[in-house]
Amino acid sequence: MAIRWPPRNRCLFLLFALLNSLACIVFMMLFFDAGKSGGLFESSAEGLSEGSDKNSRQLTGDNRMLSPARRQPVNRQNEKDSFRRKGPDAVLKGYQNFLGNKSVKFQCNQCAIVTSSGQLLGTGAGREIDSNDCVLRMNNAPTKGHEEDVGSRTTIRVVGHINFGRIFGDDPAFVEEIFVNASTKTDSVVIHWSYLTDIDTRPPKEYALAVKLAQTHPNVSFNMFTPQKMVYAEDLFLHETGLIRSRAKTWMSTGWYTFLLAMDSCKQINVYGMIWGDYCTEHPDKEVPYHYYGPAFKAECRYYHASETRLTGGHLFIMEKAVFGRWAYAHNIRFHYPLWPARKLRPDHSGLLTPFMLRYQAAQNRLFSKLAFWKLFFHFSGLFYPLVH
Repeated sequence: MAIRWPPRNRCLFLLFALLNSLACIVFMMLFFDAGKSGGLFESSAEGLSEGSDKNSRQLTGDNRMLSPARRQPVNRQNEKDSFRRKGPDAVLKGYQNFLGNKSVKFQCNQCAIVTSSGQLLGTGAGREIDSNDCVLRMNNAPTKGHEEDVGSRTTIRVVGHINFGRIFGDDPAFVEEIFVNASTKTDSVVIHWSYLTDIDTRPPKEYALAVKLAQTHPNVSFNMFTPQKMVYAEDLFLHETGLIRSRAKTWMSTGWYTFLLAMDSCKQINVYGMIWGDYCTEHPDKEVPYHYYGPAFKAECRYYHASETRLTGGHLFIMEKAVFGRWAYAHNIRFHYPLWPARKLRPDHSGLLTPFMLRYQAAQNRLFSKLAFWKLFFHFSGLFYPLVH
C-alpha cells in the first residue's frame, strides 16, 4: 500500500529536494570553477607581487583596465630620489594652491603623521609629536583638550572634500578653531578629492567653499591634490593591491592621501596611533575608540572589521595598513603607539590576504560574476558562508 503524505509534508519534501538539488549544482559549479583557477581561496601572491609581470601588464598594457593617460608604471623610489636631489625649495608635483593655481613648496626633514585613533589616549605622546619639524593631522581631529596625548602644533591638515564641506560649510566654531585661533590653527590645508579625478572639468561644490575660505583666511595656505595626482593615487592603489578601485567599490581614506603627501615631502616620517593590519585579530579583547576625541562614537576594531568585510563600498582600512607597512623601508617610516613589529614592515609583496581580498576573490568567481542574482543571494542570505565569504 502506497504511503500517502499529507499535502503540507509533501510540499515541504519537494521544497527540500529542490533546495538540495540546487545546492549540489551550485556546489559543483563553485568547485569546478575553483579548480580551473587554482583554488577558491588560494593565495594570489603571484598576482600581487611587486614588479610581477601581471602587475606590470595591469599598469602599462591592459587597455580594458586603464585609460591611455593612466598607462604609466608607478615608481615611488624614483620620485623619492628625484625629490631629495631638489633640496628644500622643491616644488611638489601634483599639488596646487586654490588661489591663482600657484605651485606648492613644502619640505620637512622629520614629519609626524598624527592619526585620529583612540590608540593615542593615555600615551602622553604630545611632546614627542610636537618635537617633529612638521605635524600632519587629518580632517577635523582637534588638539584642544588633548595636547598631552596628541600635541598642539599643526603644520598641515589633510581633509577629504566631503568632510571639508561637512566640517566647514555650516560650523563657524570649526572655522575659528582650524583657521583663526592662534593656538589651534593649521598653517596649511591640503584637500583630496576622495574618488574624483575630473576636478578641473567638473569641480564639486566644496571647491568653491575652499576658494571662499582661502580668500577670507589669507594666513592659512589652501591647497589641493591635482587631478593628475588623484589619478596617480588610484594607479598606486592598483599597483599595490591588484584591484581597480571603482570595481572594488571602495575609495582610499584620508590616511592614504596623507601618506602620499608625507612621502613626497618628508625625509623621515613618524606615524602616531596607527595599528597594523591584523592588530585586532591579535588583540581581540582590546576595546579602543575609533577616534580619540569621540570615545562613544564607535569601536576601532569593530569599525575596521565591518568596513573590510563588506563588498558594497567604504574604506579598506586593514588593506591600506598592510600597504603602509610595505612602504616603511623605502620611505623611512616609523610607527609609534603602538610600535609595529618588524614582521609588519616588509618591502616585499607576498600577497594581501586581508578579509576583503578573500571575499573579493570569492565574489569574482565565474558563477558570481556571470549570475549577479546568486552573488547577491549568497552574500545576503549567508548560505554556504564559509565557501563564499
